[in-house]
Amino acid sequence: MKITYSGHHIKITDDIHDYILKRAEKIESRFGQMQEFNVILKAEKHRFEAEIIVTAPRVSFYAKNDTHELISAIDGAADKVMSQIRKHKERVKDRRHNVPHREVVAQLNPEVPEIPVDVDSTDPPVIVPVSEKFAAKPLTVNEAAAELHTSGESLLMFLNSETRQVNLLYQSDDGVYGWVEPSFT
Repeated sequence: MKITYSGHHIKITDDIHDYILKRAEKIESRFGQMQEFNVILKAEKHRFEAEIIVTAPRVSFYAKNDTHELISAIDGAADKVMSQIRKHKERVKDRRHNVPHREVVAQLNPEVPEIPVDVDSTDPPVIVPVSEKFAAKPLTVNEAAAELHTSGESLLMFLNSETRQVNLLYQSDDGVYGWVEPSFT
């Protein structure tokens, strides 16, 4: 990680340098993939201004804060950058797990396709198209287990509220519950 800092109308002392390094390390420990960390400090009359620019692969964060104390200006800008990083990580995480509701309903209630049967074969397969409709209410795994237990059925397909994917919960003959979650690797 490349750390640069500059001061306009202000002399950067060793204490300020150490403090900037400490804040950069704290942000890097949370984010981990920083390429550059730029700090610009400015002094004007009775206030100090700190600008922090963090550059990472495919994203950059910018924050600016001004107060009457230099250290609190650096802290404010660093806290704003941390908040932006936290929101970015949550957005990326949600984007990976978020499936639009229409697609989930389509997965839960698929149309039964017509399967062509070869009339010339000796034993044509017996196909019984059964379509069960059920509510696509999102459930946690524990809620789904309680629902399965109270329904008396041996199988429950549900929308996992944590992963936004269709899951399957079943109860074997010996009473043990099994959980099937899709894995797209």
